[in-house]
Amino acid sequence: MSVLFEPVKIGNIETRNRFVRSATYFALADDEGFIGKPSVNLMKNLAEGGVGLIITGYAYISKSGQSFVDMNGIHTDEHITGYTKMTQAVHDAGGRIVMQIAHCGSGSETTARTGGDYMAVSVTDKMPNYGYPAREMTEEDIQGIIDSFGQAARRVEAAGFDGVQIHGAHGYLVSQFLTPRSNLRQDKWGGNLENRMRFVVEVARSIKQTISSDFPIMIKLGCRDYLDEGVGLTIEEGAQVAQALEEEGVSLIEISSGSQDDSYRKKRLGITSAQKEAYFLDDARIVREKTSGPLSVVGGMRSLPVMENVITSGVADYISICRPLIREPGLISRWQRGDARPADCISCGGCFNVGEDEKMSIYCRQLLKKQAKA
Repeated sequence: MSVLFEPVKIGNIETRNRFVRSATYFALADDEGFIGKPSVNLMKNLAEGGVGLIITGYAYISKSGQSFVDMNGIHTDEHITGYTKMTQAVHDAGGRIVMQIAHCGSGSETTARTGGDYMAVSVTDKMPNYGYPAREMTEEDIQGIIDSFGQAARRVEAAGFDGVQIHGAHGYLVSQFLTPRSNLRQDKWGGNLENRMRFVVEVARSIKQTISSDFPIMIKLGCRDYLDEGVGLTIEEGAQVAQALEEEGVSLIEISSGSQDDSYRKKRLGITSAQKEAYFLDDARIVREKTSGPLSVVGGMRSLPVMENVITSGVADYISICRPLIREPGLISRWQRGDARPADCISCGGCFNVGEDEKMSIYCRQLLKKQAKA
C-alpha cells in the first residue's frame, strides 16, 4: 500500500489517508452566509470520493470580513443547524471535515460595496479599490475580530466538525497583519515580526478559550509573500510564525503563500509535468526545520510519485489538493483502486466561472467543453 493511503492522526482525530481537500470557495451560500443542500452534497461527494480530510470553503466570522456575496458564513449561532447536516453527511460517508474560518480584511469586497464597516490593518495605496474607502482598524476593532474568531470556532465545534482551520494565507486579514507590505502600524500590532504575528497568535488563543481542550486547531499559513517589488513576508519569518503557532497548540499547519502579485499567479498555471508540481516544497522544507508537528503542503501536485516523495522525504505528513477534485471528485478513490494516472487537472485556471447573471460558479471549464464535444 502506498504511504499516501495510510491512516494518520492529527491530535485526537484519525484520517483514513494523507489526502486533504484544501479549502476553496463554494459560491453556494446566500447573502447571509447560510448554506443549503448543494453545499452539503459537495462535501458529501468528496467524502464518498475517498478524501481523508475535507476542509470547507472559507466562512466569514463577521460581516465586516465578507469577501464574496455568496461566501459561507459562521458569524451567528443560526448557522449551526445547516452545517450540522454537512458534518453528518461527511461522517456517514467515512470522512473527516474541518471548517476554515476567515476575516478578509481589506479584501472584504462585499462589505465595502454594501456600505458595511470596511476596515484595513493599515490604509495603503496597495489596497483594492471597491469604490468605498476603508478605515484603519482601532485597538477595539482588532480585539473584536479576535473575539469573533473564538466565537466562530465555538459554533464550528457545535456543528460537529472535526476541527477548525484559521485562514492565514492568500492576502486576507492574517496575511495583512503578517506582511510589512500592508502592515504599516506603529503600535503593538505592527513593526517587527513579533508584533506582526501577534494578531494570529491571539486568534489561536481566543479559539482555545471557546472550544474543548482536544478540539484540533489548524491553520492555512501564508508562509511567504511572492511580490514583484517591495518588501514582504520572507520564508524565514514565515517559519518563525509556524513555530510560534505550533507552540500555541496548533495541530496542523498547511503551507501556502501569503500576498501574491499577478505575475506569480500566472507562473502556477499549466502544470503539465512533474517538474512543475509541488511549487511550495522548498518553502515547506524551511518550515519543517522550525517545526516538529504535522504539516500539509499544497501547490500543484498532480501525480502519485511526486506526492509519495513529499511524504517519504519527511517534509510533510499530508498532501493538500483542491483543483483536481473540482474536476474529479472521486480522484482519491480512483488512485486507491490502482488507476495511478495523474490527475486530469492541468491548472488552466478555468475553475471560477462568472455567468451571464454575474453569479460565480465553481466547475471545471475544460471538462464542460470536453463533455460538450462528446
